[in-house]
Amino acid sequence: RPFFFGLQLSEPLAEGRSLEHYIGKDLSHARDEVSFYEQARSLLQGPAHARRGLQPLLSFLLDYAGVASCPVEGAHPNEAPNDLLVMRNMRDGCKKLRMLDIKIGEKTASAGWQGKSRMAALKQDCLDVLTNSKGEGFRLEGFDGPPPVLRSMDPLLDLLKLHAPKEDVKKKAFRFMLQRMPAAEVFMHLVDVHQEPRDMSEEDLETLRAPTEAAELVLHEICSRLAKLALACRQCPAPQKWVGSSVAL
Repeated sequence: RPFFFGLQLSEPLAEGRSLEHYIGKDLSHARDEVSFYEQARSLLQGPAHARRGLQPLLSFLLDYAGVASCPVEGAHPNEAPNDLLVMRNMRDGCKKLRMLDIKIGEKTASAGWQGKSRMAALKQDCLDVLTNSKGEGFRLEGFDGPPPVLRSMDPLLDLLKLHAPKEDVKKKAFRFMLQRMPAAEVFMHLVDVHQEPRDMSEEDLETLRAPTEAAELVLHEICSRLAKLALACRQCPAPQKWVGSSVAL
């Protein structure tokens, strides 16, 4: 069963927003997220004094529209609609998206927090020690639209001579490789444009930015926003236990 479902609005909610502005996340995989987003929305919609010191931090959250019960296209007529957590679709307006999913914090699980058992938290602690979470305080959890160089990397290459690993083993090994990757290498791959997209013609360069120029602008914007996020965290009036939270770049 998929985690995410595409949503099609019957009409734009505001000028400049497309019909695919939102995406739905299966509520059965997001029970622990509902209360968080509902509290954040109540603060944003409530009086200004209630979110004093939190406004800069809340501005970095994904646009959240609540929980909706929607029918699934192609489902059996008697099948019940799916309950979905409706949030901003990061792929909206993108022909080809390159995005990083960065899990922040040296510790990404805590026993008793959001229904996490002690054994599950211990297992996650072991993973944290083996990944970049322990080294730099965050790790790469996912990479959408990776460049060809990264896609060609095979952490199990030496084992192919012995036996061919199963597809799920390959996926887990590749993910673990990403989780251990230091920040300098992560951002190197993020702005890697030497193979994709293709080189532009001289005529196009007169009116459009070259891929390397776009990469420089992206890095500048990322650095600027991360600095603002760090400042917003320090302006927060009380520490927030957001264990396992992620930042999308």
